[in-house]
Amino acid sequence: MFRPLTGLPDPAPRRSRAAFLTTAAVAIVSLVCAVAVWIAAAEARAGAAEALRARGDDFVEVYLLHLDEIVRFRFTDSAVAYLAVAVLFAALAVAIRFGPQWSVHATVGLSAAGTAIIAWFGIAKVAGDLPLGDWASYELTALLKDAAPSWFGPADQLPLLAAAAGLPLIAVLLAAERLRARAEDEADFTF
Repeated sequence: MFRPLTGLPDPAPRRSRAAFLTTAAVAIVSLVCAVAVWIAAAEARAGAAEALRARGDDFVEVYLLHLDEIVRFRFTDSAVAYLAVAVLFAALAVAIRFGPQWSVHATVGLSAAGTAIIAWFGIAKVAGDLPLGDWASYELTALLKDAAPSWFGPADQLPLLAAAAGLPLIAVLLAAERLRARAEDEADFTF
């Protein structure tokens, strides 16, 4: 690729700034939501445990053990997954902006694969809400939802929505930038 005014070789290939900003935005959203879900876990667990103790049931200790399992599965594991997504998107942003050309092509492939994985995970999460199995788990999951802060729902769903919307957009932006650069290269060679 050559610089338009001087005709000298361009040492850095032009990259899609919009794709870089979109990838960085998804990474930031995922990081913020991971922290929010982690904070909500403690608040929801404390509220649900207090509600269980207030009932004065004979099986409070058993319920509290189940409650810890569900909090780990429903909150803590989600927070860790969102943190991993934030790190992955930050690495993709760096690859898009500063990495070699093959990393940009790999990012397009990863974006397409990630779109399919996020769609599958989102459908599974919406379809079942992921309880652990027995009747007590359904009751404890309902208690946790009631005890969770009101902002937990959006914080829990936002990384999925951001990734599901961002991954196809990133792939399209990078492909469009590649086609534009190829057209410019062909125009440079005709003159």
